[in-house]
Amino acid sequence: MATVAVVVLASLALFVAVADDVLDGGGLISHDQGVLHWFVAHRSAWLVDTARLVSTFAGFVGLLVVSVGVGLALWLRRWRSVVVAAPLVALLLAETASTVAKSAFGRPRPPLHLREVHVSLAAFPSSHAAEAAACLLATALTLSLTVAHRRWVRVMLLVVALVLTASVGISRLVLAVHWLSDVVAGWALGTATALSVVTVLWWFGARQAARP
Repeated sequence: MATVAVVVLASLALFVAVADDVLDGGGLISHDQGVLHWFVAHRSAWLVDTARLVSTFAGFVGLLVVSVGVGLALWLRRWRSVVVAAPLVALLLAETASTVAKSAFGRPRPPLHLREVHVSLAAFPSSHAAEAAACLLATALTLSLTVAHRRWVRVMLLVVALVLTASVGISRLVLAVHWLSDVVAGWALGTATALSVVTVLWWFGARQAARP
């Protein structure tokens, strides 16, 4: 529990630090232009196509299907604890938080002529990165707490979730629809959301199970 609290606080601190950089233009923001131009200079047609595919399937609708599917599968396996709803709850909270932050900061996206897909909302933070981190990490943790009994399986679930989350964020950089700081802030926000939701729902489910 202490480790979870430390990671949540660290993730929130990182998000706040990047948000502060967005406001004053220092810190991580100073690397945004360089990173953007590096990705643009090194992307190829197949990489852009792959990034589009990743962004499409790891968008809100795709993650919604994953979270509902995992929750339903666990429910049908007689896991009645509220923790089975963690992936869905984490996704919805991350989507809401990122949308509110976008409205509050109103940060412009990279130049239009560099973008490979159409986007409409503001840049900060990346909703794709936040939602992917929230949903995929919550899914890995939920499966680890329920059906994954072997340690190596739990480790693999976490590794897969982290790799997929990283891929989603990188896809947004390849497509030039986000700055590096947007993606980092999204990852931080999603990580804090996933850990917090899973911890709270697991605790609440344990309390329910302990009642006579």
